[in-house]
Amino acid sequence: MQIFGILLIFLVIVLFWLWLKFQLRQEKAVASAGSQSATILIKGAYNPKIIKASINLPLRLTFDRQEDAECSRFVTFAELKLRKDLPAFKKTEITFTPRAKGEINFSCDMGMYQGKIIVE
Repeated sequence: MQIFGILLIFLVIVLFWLWLKFQLRQEKAVASAGSQSATILIKGAYNPKIIKASINLPLRLTFDRQEDAECSRFVTFAELKLRKDLPAFKKTEITFTPRAKGEINFSCDMGMYQGKIIVE
């Protein structure tokens, strides 16, 4: 009986670690020919949630919305005063140039889907 309890606790810890690893996944924007790009899959959440980008290099984000949930219909970059419609089951590109180091947050209108760009 004690072995079962220990195994159950171990399993919970492993599952929590895997969930946390997935939630904190980061992707570096791919740089080529004077610009950088990254793709964000939208299906229940933004994946990846964190994008690392370089300062003063145009950044092209491709939002690949693979759902029709109302929450994911728009993406908003409050710091950039930018809001973009994301049609269901289509890819939408947003391009801008990060001008300062720091973080740029983005989210759906309800704030349930959240992500950020870390500018270095």
